[in-house]
Amino acid sequence: MAEELFVTLPSGCQICYQVFGNRSDPAILIISGHGSAMTQKTDEIVRLLSPPDDPHFVIRYDHRDTGRSTSFSQSPDGEPVYTLKEMADDAIGLAEHLALDSFHVIGISLGGPMAWQVAARLPDRVRSLALVLTSPTGRQLNPSDILPPLHLEGQWLLGEAFSVPEDRDDHEAWIETYMRLALALATQPPTEAEIAEARRECEVTYHRERESGTMWTKFNHSGASGPRWPRELLKQVRCPTVVVHAAKDQVLPMGHGEALRDDVEGATLVVLEDCGHELPHRVRHRVVDAILTNAKRDK
Repeated sequence: MAEELFVTLPSGCQICYQVFGNRSDPAILIISGHGSAMTQKTDEIVRLLSPPDDPHFVIRYDHRDTGRSTSFSQSPDGEPVYTLKEMADDAIGLAEHLALDSFHVIGISLGGPMAWQVAARLPDRVRSLALVLTSPTGRQLNPSDILPPLHLEGQWLLGEAFSVPEDRDDHEAWIETYMRLALALATQPPTEAEIAEARRECEVTYHRERESGTMWTKFNHSGASGPRWPRELLKQVRCPTVVVHAAKDQVLPMGHGEALRDDVEGATLVVLEDCGHELPHRVRHRVVDAILTNAKRDK
């Protein structure tokens, strides 16, 4: 396992991150979704992103309020503690720290609007963009968006999966809560390998977040993600872009993936027919193949 590294950005936010591979290879920055630490659902994806015949320098990181990155106190009046733009600033700050002259960007779910902000703000440095299981607007729609509202099923399933143990020091109960959340949006019964993976990742993530305090503050992401996402910036994306969307997504209707494709000039859409708002083993090769194929369009 790669060493966990830390950088304190100009904002004062400390970000924990890992790098994999040779710095001389093309760089790929992974931006995860709502409340997701870098240790969740990315181990195999990191490996797949760097096959022997197409190696990459892969970077993943803990968002603020996840993993071992800075934990922000929650606002007593319920106002957002920070904005989605500030979360995108973290990604740009990490790229600056690593002196990435050029790099590919992957944004998953809530990581999507952060990723296209990075691409729009750094058009001469972002070589390709992958928007996975995401939306041009998030849950707040304007009449002009002409998009279906978000599905309520995903919110209900996640709400059913979450519970705070009676004994808040019961580590096993917390790990089970993390596991229920990790598997809540599965559209097929998880395989034994997927259950074992969820157990391993959730155990690691829970102990990291318990130590740092982010297990209590990761819900600050809800405040940041609440306002309408910056759809207008999609028109400023100039790099090759692929949109990956799931036909059975319980959160984001297919129309959101189609709108992303239409909003970015030249973008392509890959549909995962047998999948929801998840990245199970059965679709990971296809997702990564789509990302790497799109990255080659830059050459």
